[in-house]
Amino acid sequence: MIKLLVYTDGKPEAARALHFAAELKKRLRAELAVITIRPATHGAEEPPPIGVPLTAAQRADLPPGLRILLDAAAALVEAQILAPPDSLVIRDNPRGHMFACKDTANERVPFYESFGDFVEILNREVDEHGYHLLIVAPHHRSKLGRMVVGSTTRKLALDLHTSVLVVRGGGPDSRYLVCTDGSPSARRQFPLLRQLLPSIVPPIALLCLHKTDDDAEVRRESQACLQRAHEWLTRCGKVATVQFREGSRYTDMILESAGSEAVITMGASLRHDVYRRMRGSLPMQVLERTSSSLLLVKLPPEADTDFMKDPFTCE
Repeated sequence: MIKLLVYTDGKPEAARALHFAAELKKRLRAELAVITIRPATHGAEEPPPIGVPLTAAQRADLPPGLRILLDAAAALVEAQILAPPDSLVIRDNPRGHMFACKDTANERVPFYESFGDFVEILNREVDEHGYHLLIVAPHHRSKLGRMVVGSTTRKLALDLHTSVLVVRGGGPDSRYLVCTDGSPSARRQFPLLRQLLPSIVPPIALLCLHKTDDDAEVRRESQACLQRAHEWLTRCGKVATVQFREGSRYTDMILESAGSEAVITMGASLRHDVYRRMRGSLPMQVLERTSSSLLLVKLPPEADTDFMKDPFTCE
């Protein structure tokens, strides 16, 4: 079963991440957890009541982080993911506070308020609980804003220990645009895509990119990957279309093909870390410019299934 972690900070953009996560949970019967992260510490605010059912008045007086989580829980109740909770009990955990609700199948959905560095906290949760995918909808800053305060999506692309879905224009019913160039980075996205496949409703677009000076071997490898992907999706009962693009700039071709309402799917770059941090990989360049959502698959190489060699099923 796929395990999803959705981040919320209570801002309007976070509603898109919650909606996408809710739909994935419905369609995949996935495990789901919700987290918010505060840069302060426990001692910076009045502690909440611990270990006792909260009254409506006490809920209204909770610290900001827990109120953000209550709003997220209300959104999931409205989405028919959670059963309306009869009572709410907050508990301490090593990095903050948490409470749990039950979904409509009576399964536990935890809500975490954590204090500390954003990516560090997320990685601790990923390492401890084994989440397969983080779903997040950070504010899309201008180029100047990214230079001044940094880019959250860049930090996630570089340092997060699991795959990440950055939700922008594309939603759960949008067209998935799968970048299929035959590279190891592109091939490693398919194990996670296989887990998500039952949730994907519309036709899947396979995008095959070539530079004008690509040699025959590069073209042969990308064609082989494209053919295998198309055959696999057809075997799984999914309609797949194929797009060929040739030009000098991969990023521009992906952005033009995606528009603003797609879910772009890419494998994380296997380039050396110094290069990625100094120059930026192709997925990071797309992340900085696209208005579509982007699914960046970051399976570690040792956990990867070779899409071109190993038996590859629909489940």
